[in-house]
Amino acid sequence: MANPATTRHPYTVRRSDRARRARVVVDREGRTVVVLPRRWPLVEAERLVARHAAWIERHVSRIEIVQARLGTRPALGEGRVLSVAGEMLRVSAVDGVSTRPARGRVESVPGGLVVRLGRDGRDTAAVLEPWLRARAREVLEARVAARAGEMAVRPGRLTIRDQTSRWASASASGSLSFSWRLVLAPPFVLDAVVVHELAHLRIRNHSRRFWELVERYAPRTVEARRWLREQAPELRAALA
Repeated sequence: MANPATTRHPYTVRRSDRARRARVVVDREGRTVVVLPRRWPLVEAERLVARHAAWIERHVSRIEIVQARLGTRPALGEGRVLSVAGEMLRVSAVDGVSTRPARGRVESVPGGLVVRLGRDGRDTAAVLEPWLRARAREVLEARVAARAGEMAVRPGRLTIRDQTSRWASASASGSLSFSWRLVLAPPFVLDAVVVHELAHLRIRNHSRRFWELVERYAPRTVEARRWLREQAPELRAALA
């Protein structure tokens, strides 16, 4: 539902049966959304947007700056550089029609990755992502094994996914799940996420005792969390 034309900030309204109060959010694309309880009057949305106008403006401006920066990158496969496990690698795609392999593949070369597109029809991103997932698994399995020994915990199954709401998670049974995109972060950031999830195998909550444990093994945790907040758009759009 679009907002009235009198509002300074464009927004949409989403009705929710579960919401107990109204709230305003700015999504990853810079769109403003007001969540209203089902029976609340529409005028409450306009009041909320007006009350939080400065906050909305800051967030939208920040997203627009990020989008502009992402728009200046070379196309994937045409010289875009990715940081993979701390190594800067230039991605180049080769599309020789007459010499295409049956399936696309990735080849490591000094300082870069060559994506050879195949007859399977996958584009550069579709060929590169499985390779990055496999690299992420190698790195994460090594870090989990090393840090688990230091922290005296015994993790269970490790899963590599592409979560949209969090970078990692730990289940009550000890299973760990990580986003493959962490391999694109600096090693100290990946390591801090690993320590965070391993700490949950000992302390399930986020109490002071939990954070003391995390910072004992990953003293750059605050810096790592800040980096992830600021660089999340770049990580999510790495192959776009």
